[in-house]
Amino acid sequence: MRKAIKILLWLGIAAWFILIMGFVNSEAENIICKQVDIHLMDSSSNSFVSEMAVRAFLESREGIQGYPVSEINTRQLEAELEKDPYIKHAEIFFDVAGRMGVHIYQRKPLVRIMPENGTGYYIDQEGHVLPLSKDYTALVILVSGHISSYDNINNEILEELHGFAKYVSKHALWSDQIVQIYRNRKGEYELIPRVGAHQIILGSMDNYEMKLRNLEALYRQGLPRYGWNSYNRINLKYSNQVICTKR
Repeated sequence: MRKAIKILLWLGIAAWFILIMGFVNSEAENIICKQVDIHLMDSSSNSFVSEMAVRAFLESREGIQGYPVSEINTRQLEAELEKDPYIKHAEIFFDVAGRMGVHIYQRKPLVRIMPENGTGYYIDQEGHVLPLSKDYTALVILVSGHISSYDNINNEILEELHGFAKYVSKHALWSDQIVQIYRNRKGEYELIPRVGAHQIILGSMDNYEMKLRNLEALYRQGLPRYGWNSYNRINLKYSNQVICTKR
């Protein structure tokens, strides 16, 4: 008897749920998009994308504000927004009052590449290449010198720069101290520090973590004793050696 009552109870709940969902769906078909709210989720750290630009894009598309929510293809709008090289992810949704919410997540540049000849660009946190923006310049590590331009990208060089820059960006000392990287004709790298009038010769990117550990030991133990401006060059090219050239 109890088992039969439980079965009837669950059948009743299921029927009620189906009825409510049918009512909700029929009501949703009548909801009109009355307002569009745009939120740039990371505007404090990046300004590649503006609310005005996103709104202009949406206004250029027919069938949004003033149209039934059920007729608006949010997936297609998200995909079109994500064609913008600076937009990593777009989310579009509606509430029961007919307000469209648009959440925009921007790509985060890691380094800015400025070739000696050719057009510059950014590499973002995930290794994607981004064009320079005429409206905004990100304050990130600058890479200059003999390096491929935006129209002739060398993926092998970008991969090693991306790995190096990610390491530097997460390091307590180097994220603040290393402000520029120069690539010379031989394909070797030189680092320009924020503090100290010295040139840092890194050489190749091979074993860069060990090279920077050796430099950190010099920074913490040697330079405070002899002075930050005592040396003209600090050479890290050779394994387990730090060669300093005095002024």
